[in-house]
This record gives sequence, C-alpha cells and structure tokens, in this order.
Amino acid sequence: MSDNPFAVGGYAGVGDSGSDPNQHPLMRELITLLSQTRPWVRLIGVLVLIGAAFMLLGGVAMFLQPANGPFLGGLYILMSVFYIYPGLCLNRYASAIKEAETSADMQHVVEAILQQKKFWRFCGIMTAIVLVIYLLIFVFVIIAAVAGAMM
Repeated sequence: MSDNPFAVGGYAGVGDSGSDPNQHPLMRELITLLSQTRPWVRLIGVLVLIGAAFMLLGGVAMFLQPANGPFLGGLYILMSVFYIYPGLCLNRYASAIKEAETSADMQHVVEAILQQKKFWRFCGIMTAIVLVIYLLIFVFVIIAAVAGAMM
C-alpha cells in the first residue's frame, strides 16, 4: 500500500482489497467539511432563485410599459433566466451534501462535487461572455469617439 495520496485509487488505502472507501477517515472528514458548507450553499441557492423570480416579475412589469419598457423588460426577463440555472445547481449541490451526510456514500459526494463543478463552469462561461461584451462596448465607444472627433 502506498502512502502517496495521489496514487491510483484516489487516496491512500482506497483500492486495496478489502478496503471500503466509504469508511475511510478522509471520506468522513470530506463529508464533515461539505456538511459545514451546506447551509450557506442552500442559502445562496435560494436567494439566487428568489432574485431571479423578482427580476422576472420586474421584467414583466417593465415589458408592459410604453416607450423603452419592452426592450428593458425583455432584457430583464432574459437576465432572470440566466440566474435560474446556477440557483438550481447550488440547491442540487446542497441536496447531494445532505444525502452524503445521511448515507456516508461516496457516490453522493461525487454528485455534490459534480453539481459544484457545473455551477462554477457556468459562472466561468458567463464571466467570459460578459468580459467579451465589455470589450466590444469599449471598442465601440472608442470608435464612436474617434469618428465623432473627426466630424
């Protein structure tokens, strides 16, 4: 048996004949650490979904207004849709942590980490998209300023 925690099998002792990864001390510690984050993950997940609902309601209310209402309302409705997925990921993450607490099964820990991965991947992709939009706006403003100065 290797003392290397990065050895094949995940961590020392896992993968050895007769060893149960669900009973490994690191597994219990991992579940304890995840359990300590669960209330905060659930809180943020619920708040994100509540924020998306309010944004959706505000978007519908703006959409019904004359002048710029339909444009801004549609924008708010679209933005609210992008908040639903991360809120659901966080709530699924919290639920998987709860399952891991009650069953002490490694599969539930894997599911929790998978939901966390989905959340962060979505946040990273959205951040990259927003940065590109900011860059395009910046370039457009510079071009417009130069064109305006030439007139």
